[in-house]
Amino acid sequence: MSHASRQRGLRRRRPNFDDSSSSWLVTYSDAITLLLAFFVMILAVSDLNEGKIESLKEGLAEVISSETTTTPFTDIRQGIDDYIEQNGLQDQVSVTLDPRGVQVEFANVALYDSGAASLKPAATPLLQELSRVIRDVSHGSHMIEVEGHTDDLPISNEQFPSNWELSSARATGVVKYLLESGIEKERLKASGYADSRPKEGLDDLPLNEQRKANRRVVVSIRRY
Repeated sequence: MSHASRQRGLRRRRPNFDDSSSSWLVTYSDAITLLLAFFVMILAVSDLNEGKIESLKEGLAEVISSETTTTPFTDIRQGIDDYIEQNGLQDQVSVTLDPRGVQVEFANVALYDSGAASLKPAATPLLQELSRVIRDVSHGSHMIEVEGHTDDLPISNEQFPSNWELSSARATGVVKYLLESGIEKERLKASGYADSRPKEGLDDLPLNEQRKANRRVVVSIRRY
């Protein structure tokens, strides 16, 4: 065999490293890309856990809390509404639901005589029903604030030197009744506001109608 033939044979047997060298570079590049994507994902999840997930947890807790408190308030409103309708008291008692709880508003005539702070006998069944609904539905988990309100006509007598004393005495009278009906004293609060908090939206009414609407007692049932 000639020297030239041996050289050609050697050249034919020489392995080709070009393809293998490029293939490992591609694999390395893919690995780096995957690692980069992995670290980006870890960073994103970390940010989500520290910020957004915490916010979501708080939001979920608020929703759950809302669900557990809204149902009793709705039941209280329904119970009082049913009694109002059955006894034709729509012009004396109203019930409203708001984000904080439920309000039961009594026109003064439903509970008290003019200028007096002793509960009328006719008020007993109404307050009896109110206390029953609170006991059955609330289960001790809500506070009850009773507010007394008067009109802007001043009162001055031996028993009540001003509307402050009158409104406070009326609120206290309702609180005492609820206490005697089995509502825990820790849940009860009486406040007298005289004519310092008139109702809104009465400007179009005659003055005597405005004063009539402002003579009221409001029972607010709220979560702690």
